[in-house]
Amino acid sequence: MKKIIFSVLLLMSFELFAQDFDSLAHNIADQLENVTAGKKEYQQTLEVQEPGVVTVKIEVIDSKGKTKTNDYLFNLADIDPNTVRATAKRDVITINVSTNKKQKLIKKTVNNEKVSYINNFVLYGSDIDNGRAIAKSIKAAIPAAKKILDKRLSLSGYNDRLQWLQDHIGSVDLVKKQIEQNLSLNEQYPGAVVLHKKVAAGKSEKDYRYSFNLANLNPKRIDFFVSGNTFGLKLETKHGNKLINVVENNEPKAYTNKINMACKSVEAARDIQKVLTDIIPLAEQKFKASLPQISQLSQGYDVVNPLIEKVTTGSYEYSQDLSGNCMATLTQNVTGNKKSYEDIYEFNWADLNPNQIKPKTKGKYIVIELKTKGKNKFIKHMRSGELSNYTAGVEIYVPGAEEAVIIQNILKKMVNICTKQEETKMKKPLSFSQGFDLLQNNIKNFNIGDTSYEQTVSLSDDNKSLKYTNIIAGSKSSKEYLYEVNLADLNPKSIKIKVSGKKITVEIASNHMEKLIKYYKDGKIQSYQNKINFYAPGIATAKNITRALKAMTK
Repeated sequence: MKKIIFSVLLLMSFELFAQDFDSLAHNIADQLENVTAGKKEYQQTLEVQEPGVVTVKIEVIDSKGKTKTNDYLFNLADIDPNTVRATAKRDVITINVSTNKKQKLIKKTVNNEKVSYINNFVLYGSDIDNGRAIAKSIKAAIPAAKKILDKRLSLSGYNDRLQWLQDHIGSVDLVKKQIEQNLSLNEQYPGAVVLHKKVAAGKSEKDYRYSFNLANLNPKRIDFFVSGNTFGLKLETKHGNKLINVVENNEPKAYTNKINMACKSVEAARDIQKVLTDIIPLAEQKFKASLPQISQLSQGYDVVNPLIEKVTTGSYEYSQDLSGNCMATLTQNVTGNKKSYEDIYEFNWADLNPNQIKPKTKGKYIVIELKTKGKNKFIKHMRSGELSNYTAGVEIYVPGAEEAVIIQNILKKMVNICTKQEETKMKKPLSFSQGFDLLQNNIKNFNIGDTSYEQTVSLSDDNKSLKYTNIIAGSKSSKEYLYEVNLADLNPKSIKIKVSGKKITVEIASNHMEKLIKYYKDGKIQSYQNKINFYAPGIATAKNITRALKAMTK
């Protein structure tokens, strides 16, 4: 009942404003006269088209009786009152009429044929008093037109506005071009819509389909645009993200961040602009409310995998799977263009930067970028069974913009879950003996390609000195390295994991970088060193070595 009463009140106030405007518009019309200047006569009339909107017709008759008719269609709410003034120009009084911010919101039609959009025109006064009277009447009508504009639409809620957009985004007929348009819904996701536009000009015809989510549009970047005799709206996405899918004549094109929508008139464009501006935050709320919520890693894997299982991008198809716990494995089987391969990435969710998990458009497809904290190369990469260089990032292919946002939201939650688990683990103190046990368990023998690493660690009888032996053997040679150091001389704050290509080491330096570490190569004493590098077969092992060394040297 309250909504009905409110609507009735709005209608009543709108009608009152309309009546007031009609009276003010008639004042302007009554003051417009036929004016002769030089060899031309200007016959001027004003007609109200709808509340707030008028057409000014000026027929210019020259000395030979030839007539040129200029029609100016505009909303008085768009006129800047500060520009409306009467001035003498040679032998005639002119009244300048200009739009706010010089926007091209005045539709000019010449002889009922040629159409253009302009930002100003002039009226003519029979004398200065008549010119001032016209200017005064125009200024008086502007506030009334603005009140009408504020009350013109009385929509409420998301569904009401969505239905209005479907009803009012339609075809536009121009002199030499016809544009068929309609807005349809993608029921799979809240806010998802498709703008279908067919442009016919002479023998040429193009068909466009723009798929996007209203939630991704920037309400502050819905602007008017003019192209020749076409007036419409330019829509842009938030932050310039290319999340609008484009299909032209049934051929997928590159994603874009902006599209143009033709409108029947300035008033139609203005109404669509207002409704879009109002519906965008509502669509954002609806879409966010629809996002899956997780509290466990297994739930995250269950949400993401069906969305990324099969993704086609042009001539390539990606079969993808995420598995594991905090230590995750991303498997991507890629087929297309007469070649196929398998990529496997292994990483810990806790190593990823949640703020760097975001969609990225790459031409005709979208990926979710995953990047590590500090750009550390902590992601293991295998291609077709062969170890590649460790990397600081990986991309997951996604089928569309909505899926990208869902996956982004879930992956951020998975990173946060694992980060908390790792922080809790790292806060648990280790005793010296526990640290050494952890070190022994993680100083492992392993191979990288044709190179083998045989490593051992031991303590002196008093537990004060550490001995580390590493034999690195390749296909043609073998080297033995031995380090002996007093643990008190090592700096726990210097410990860091270093990755170079396929090789991972944990480096620890001496206090103040003094050369206090005894060093042997193939059994021969060498110069003292200030660093030791322990080799690791993977990032998880390197982290354990790091934790162990901190416990033993703190």
